[in-house]
Amino acid sequence: YGGNCMRIAVIGAGLAGSSLAFTLKRFGSEVIVFEASGDVASAASGNQVGLYNPRFTAERTPQSDYYVAAYSLAVRMFSAFADIDWNPCGALHLITDEKREKRYAQTLENWRWEPEHMRLLNAQQASDVAGVELGYGALYLPDSGSVSPAKLCRSYLKGIEVRLNHEVEDLESLQREFDYVVLACAYGVKAFAPDLPLSQVRGQVSIVQQSQVSEKLKCALCYGGYMSPANDEGQHLVGSTFQRWLSHSDIIEQDDLDNLEKLGHFVPVIGRDLEVVGHRASVRTTVQDHFPIVGRLDHLAKNIYVSTGHGSHGIISSLMAAELLSDMIYKRPLSLGRQSVKALSPYRFSQ
Repeated sequence: YGGNCMRIAVIGAGLAGSSLAFTLKRFGSEVIVFEASGDVASAASGNQVGLYNPRFTAERTPQSDYYVAAYSLAVRMFSAFADIDWNPCGALHLITDEKREKRYAQTLENWRWEPEHMRLLNAQQASDVAGVELGYGALYLPDSGSVSPAKLCRSYLKGIEVRLNHEVEDLESLQREFDYVVLACAYGVKAFAPDLPLSQVRGQVSIVQQSQVSEKLKCALCYGGYMSPANDEGQHLVGSTFQRWLSHSDIIEQDDLDNLEKLGHFVPVIGRDLEVVGHRASVRTTVQDHFPIVGRLDHLAKNIYVSTGHGSHGIISSLMAAELLSDMIYKRPLSLGRQSVKALSPYRFSQ
């Protein structure tokens, strides 16, 4: 991939920044990552387990095309990493109401994926796949699974210089030193581009010890919340709360109870009485139209780009954004269609 020896500064060492640094380095650039905190993946990207799924839509849209491409790219790439706790266990998206039943059926019809990659199951078939009794049918994605977002960030950044405890306050000095600067610092992007409609959502996940029933779970369950199969330590991840009105990462005991209450409601065979042995809260960055912001910030300078607002699909979304930005920076053919690129644009809100 050589021949593109540019110097590029990436601000932020979470999923958005680390996946971008990894992608840019593959194509021959010298990349330096600037991180304001004392460690990589210190905020929303720091969970030890994260599920990866596309974001479902009834129709094929520019937005869904982005998530389809992102999911496909992630499925192909994660198998190449040795130390990210990759578990291609598959995921069952439970059909818990008529709205989901209709949307998932339309997704299956309009996305036109082959049955080995997406199919609808009745309750008995879903139970057989899960290894535990389920009261609902499901949309089944055999290629889905989980990784450790924190370990994924560290794997992305192997061999790349990361300057920790380095809060960037002045873009002009970086512009003099680097050919390109990319803002990939989540809500911190607001410090440089205050007009972008970014917001924050707090979420808390619960780590629970497996029971005699839950240890039989063979794939991820998604039901408005989610549960991962037990890891080697016999622990599941159960999540997640969704609080737009909070912007702190303090632990709230009631959130653990809420996570287990939702699990017990939709998967009663596993129940609500699992032992909570850990938890983690973080604040994700989202956008008012629930779609990331990826592209060039022309109003700042011709050599400044942005990747932010990846929300709850950040594991796959950040990776696709990295591919697109590298296309833009290296002036290659774009890996996404024109309408998807337009939908990601930082300037879509003023059009």
